[in-house]
Amino acid sequence: MIDTSTYEGKRATPGFRRTCLSRSAVTRICQLCLVVGIVSTTSLIGTASAAADHSPEVTNLEKWQLRRLLLPNERELEHERKGNVYIYEGLTDRQVEEALSRQFDRIEYMLFLGTRRTDESGKVLRKEDGTAAKESADCGP
Repeated sequence: MIDTSTYEGKRATPGFRRTCLSRSAVTRICQLCLVVGIVSTTSLIGTASAAADHSPEVTNLEKWQLRRLLLPNERELEHERKGNVYIYEGLTDRQVEEALSRQFDRIEYMLFLGTRRTDESGKVLRKEDGTAAKESADCGP
């Protein structure tokens, strides 16, 4: 007679054998997956920021920031009237100058970081390593 095992009250088919992993093996697999995930995410973030710094086209974030800076909606203006300051990061010096001249009454609600320097033609200046030359340092490390 073939010996059958039970699993949750049901009979398993003959020859069925459930493989079990010890807790330490499961823990080790979870640790490995976590490390691989962190390394993958870190490398993708680095690649994305490097690619964004070298791309000449205007990003969606930059478009949104320019729209908010130059043509704010009523809700955004209400937030500013309540004392909120918005941080604009990565705009060019020309964009900042335009905003400061066109939106002079809102200057106290603006903070500019990582402003990219441009030449006379409006092209972003580059450092020796190929990254954009900036007026101030970026947020973060």
